[in-house]
Amino acid sequence: MTTAKRNFPARRSVARHIAGAGLIAVAAMLPVSAAMTPAKAQTLSDVSVADIAEGLLPSVVNISISEDGGPSGDTRPLPDVPEGQPFEDLFKDFFEGEEGPRSRQYSSLGSGFIIDPSGIIVTNNHVIDNADTIEVTLSDGTSLDATLLGVDDKTDLAVLKVEPEQPLPAVKFGDSRKVRIGEWVLAIGNPFGLGGSVTLGIVSARGRELDGPYDNFIQTDAAINKGNSGGPLFNMDGEVIGINTAILSPSGGSIGIGFSVPSELAENIIDQLIEYGQTRRGWIGIRVLEVSDALAASLGADDPAGVAVGSIIEGGPSDGGPLEEGDIILSFDGQEVDSPRDLPRFVAEGRIGEPIDVEIIRDGERMTVQVTPQLLEEPEEVEATLVPDDEPAPEGDLATPGLSIRLYGMTLAELDDNGRALYQIDGDVEGVLIAEVEEGSAAAAEGLVPGMVIAEVGQDAVTTPQQVRSRIVELISEGRRSVSIMVAEPDGTLSIKSLVLE
Repeated sequence: MTTAKRNFPARRSVARHIAGAGLIAVAAMLPVSAAMTPAKAQTLSDVSVADIAEGLLPSVVNISISEDGGPSGDTRPLPDVPEGQPFEDLFKDFFEGEEGPRSRQYSSLGSGFIIDPSGIIVTNNHVIDNADTIEVTLSDGTSLDATLLGVDDKTDLAVLKVEPEQPLPAVKFGDSRKVRIGEWVLAIGNPFGLGGSVTLGIVSARGRELDGPYDNFIQTDAAINKGNSGGPLFNMDGEVIGINTAILSPSGGSIGIGFSVPSELAENIIDQLIEYGQTRRGWIGIRVLEVSDALAASLGADDPAGVAVGSIIEGGPSDGGPLEEGDIILSFDGQEVDSPRDLPRFVAEGRIGEPIDVEIIRDGERMTVQVTPQLLEEPEEVEATLVPDDEPAPEGDLATPGLSIRLYGMTLAELDDNGRALYQIDGDVEGVLIAEVEEGSAAAAEGLVPGMVIAEVGQDAVTTPQQVRSRIVELISEGRRSVSIMVAEPDGTLSIKSLVLE
């Protein structure tokens, strides 16, 4: 299981019940007014956890993969948690040290669950990433070869298909939007290879963000460990309300802080992966700002709710209306927008090509306009490597504007409107977008992360990935072993990094 990012490759009680009963007994002795009484919720006394688990266990599977490894003695790169994340020193890769030196072939274990009797299975992308073969083991011990229907690395989800001889027991998704903090939940998976393990806990928090653009995790204290990746988080009605993906841990074991992709986000993505083999996210072509008290007052709003339209992207879906700069967006398709992170997620999850109601405040007047999201095109990736200083720089496709290249673990792309919208990059920021960073790479070691923009290399301004490559090649030819890189955060904050040219 991963720790902070969902696109990591796969390297990857009775006491509780008694404690809960004690708390209930104490609460019963406290005088509580009718006005203070919370809404009635399902308790453990209403259900049998054993009965629930017995019915769900056959729908949870173990997943193993094999992959062509590197030369004997290579070790798997470990992830770098982006700087500034809460408790970043506690995040550890779930598979750190699990297998030691890499052999030519290795296997990794994870979890998954059946959502269709025909053999459709959901898991995490990092469980099966880079797999040459995928094997699914059912609860009765039957092993089946699986094919990959599609993955989404931004939410760390993957969908597999097996061909069973008879229909498989499937589970259904519940509505994670109805889940309340404090509700009991059940996790089933394959921790440390121990298939069919059941753990019980509560929902500790909702809407947790780690480092992804669409993060909206459910936090739970149900024990989640290595191998639980891709397994389901159930409510007490036996519905899947989350996919277990990450933990916060100083040792790689559970300390009661786990994170699950909520069903409200996962279900739509899974449907797209089954139908198209990829995700189809929308965008509306605007850049938004957090609404401070001063900004709200200047725009005619009574309180700093929602987000403000900072600018309209030329040629984007909102170019020419109906949104205008200075509008305050309060809700999108009936969902309240509380922060600049909310709107891109709502738009990405929404319907493409269909008018959507957007509630706004314009010049102090509340109104509803209709915006039609369009498909957000992902930049095409082209692999490239540095050439020795006695060889000419590559030509042809790698020199074509708009294509990305890969250097020192970074995937670089031109900073276009899609990139600005995806990472909410300020309009004044110019340079080359860092689209991806490989764990364990020289770029990751220097703290470079997706969404940063390279403005200068060796004190020379750059605007295309090819210029970055050419400048680094030039510095290598001069005998340089490191190079200073000026990078801009999405909000325009500048810093200098020193990239080691190994």
